Amino acid sequence: MRVQLILFLILVFVVPIVSAETWFITQPGSLYSIGDDLKISISVSESGAQLEAELVCGNDSKMIFLKHLENETEVDILQPLTPDFLGEIKGRCKTILKYGSDKAESSDFTISDKIFLEVKTENQNYNPEEQVNIKGKAEKANTQLLDGFFEISFEEINFTSTGIIKSGKFETNITIPEDIAAGIYLINVTAYEEKTTNIGRTRLSIRVKQMPKKIDVAVDSQNLKPGNPLNFKVVMYDQSGKLISGDASFLIENSEGYSFMKSLTTIDKAESFPTEKNLSFGYYKIKAYSFGLYGEREFYVEENEEAEFKIINGTLRIKNVGNVDYNKAVQIKIADIVEIINDPLAPGQEKQYEIIAPDGKYDIAVTDGANSLSGEGLALTGNAVAVKEIGKSFLARNKILAWVFIILVMGMFIFVTSRKALKRKFVLSDRPHGEAKGIKGKGVIKVGDKTATLVKDPKEAEHSLVIKGQRHDTALICLKIKNEISGAAKEKLEKALEKVHYNKAVIYRTGEYVIPIFSPLVTRTFKNHVRAVKTALEIAQSLNEHNRRFQDKINFGISVHSGNLVNKMQDNKLLFTSLGNTMTTAKKIADLSQKEVLLSKDIHEKTLVDIKTDKINIEGLDLFKIKRVADTGRNKVFIQDFLKKMSEEGKKK
Repeated sequence: MRVQLILFLILVFVVPIVSAETWFITQPGSLYSIGDDLKISISVSESGAQLEAELVCGNDSKMIFLKHLENETEVDILQPLTPDFLGEIKGRCKTILKYGSDKAESSDFTISDKIFLEVKTENQNYNPEEQVNIKGKAEKANTQLLDGFFEISFEEINFTSTGIIKSGKFETNITIPEDIAAGIYLINVTAYEEKTTNIGRTRLSIRVKQMPKKIDVAVDSQNLKPGNPLNFKVVMYDQSGKLISGDASFLIENSEGYSFMKSLTTIDKAESFPTEKNLSFGYYKIKAYSFGLYGEREFYVEENEEAEFKIINGTLRIKNVGNVDYNKAVQIKIADIVEIINDPLAPGQEKQYEIIAPDGKYDIAVTDGANSLSGEGLALTGNAVAVKEIGKSFLARNKILAWVFIILVMGMFIFVTSRKALKRKFVLSDRPHGEAKGIKGKGVIKVGDKTATLVKDPKEAEHSLVIKGQRHDTALICLKIKNEISGAAKEKLEKALEKVHYNKAVIYRTGEYVIPIFSPLVTRTFKNHVRAVKTALEIAQSLNEHNRRFQDKINFGISVHSGNLVNKMQDNKLLFTSLGNTMTTAKKIADLSQKEVLLSKDIHEKTLVDIKTDKINIEGLDLFKIKRVADTGRNKVFIQDFLKKMSEEGKKK
């Protein structure tokens, strides 16, 4: 098309038109852009008349030349097609010429303000925060390459950018916002020429993809009563906060990291976590994973003080099915007579009571105010109405025999303890002495024709779900190492921890935490709280001494706390389950500690006679900083000397 246009222009410029042998006119071009010059050359056979030239475009016209030719026979007309001259005139035009009484018209031509644009991008699909590279080419209607300006607008994000067009070319970049909604968007591109009204417009489309940006867990309640299910669902949002579909995995764990439930799910699908009535109280987390994203939601399992009642063959069974000690008073109504039981029960513990009444059938109602049980026409026997615990009734009726029994038990305990202290603690093995792996004097001794292997105290603890174990109020130390250590620092840490084993504690390690546990199962005593505080001071002193002497520092925090653990011994290792927030509290205080020993309120109340402290508050938490340890050893020596002197004086008398 352009080749044909150029050939046409050559022909009209080269071939003049002669009208009535008076005119010789060069025709104008076929296409002009705003700002071009309109040029016409006219030759007349003789002078002496007035020459007029008029530009006519539709119904609009403009005079472009008016002159009386005195001695001229040749005239060059030059008219710049500026916006000021043209005004609103454009489109299909021609020139009308008058000379004297003669009149002629030029061929039609076009005056245009259009700029033709071509724009492109490298892709059509983009992620949030990705750059869109836009390249373009601009050409005026007269086929000349544009030297001008461009403007790009992205209305949805209120973005506008301008730049220069040089020799018809331009290029720019747009960054997709991170929170833009997924979808198809149009970008407006405008090109224009300064000092003219030439302008070109076009659009290009891009598609913004949907990207997962956040995963969360929605729960029906932040507080859960044991025995009720927790209803929840995993939700995921894109960059604009819109809910999107997909698959995810989740797990539910307690504050100690023990997992109760793991599963795959679909986003926004209703899920349920069934719970038992004895599920440990405390904080739990639902953790969700999908598309490399992680989210979590915390919920709290409430304390549940609940008992289950059963009456079988005249025996009342009361079982603690909750997750805390059961201390409620239980009312038993037998006909019109009421009996009250006030026996505490540990979680999972059950007690049986014999219901006695004169021979006959009775209506019985049992209640603790929350749960109730009733029975009609139950057959009972006895002399009087009473409720007696099975297994204790004999001793309760005979206090003298009870005291004899207690004294015998205490005597047996003293006897066994004395034998262990005299003989050292060892276990006999049936294997011959020669099979003792060659160890002589170290862990294996000979007793008659048997070998004896000395019992090794356990040194490690392992967090596990302990169902059948003993519940103890346990003292524990939490040491947090807050930086990367190696070499001499690591050796010093392990050296400091030897004090833990010396004081009969076992060590549980989890991540950056080292947690010595003073379990009565290992220490063989319930008086561990002061010992734990002193051990923590020894560890802190050892680590601070290292920091004073060496370059590779150990950044640490130490806490001492006490709480309930359910624990048992297995394979020379302490297995335990933490109840409530025992471990969480110890870790939090260790996080707050800065190379010093901080006590929780629980351990402070159990050691305040021996450990003198100052109360401090950090982040709203009441803690206790050690001021001094009471010198009970010196008091003990004084008492022993005093008793010795009293004995000597008694002998003299």
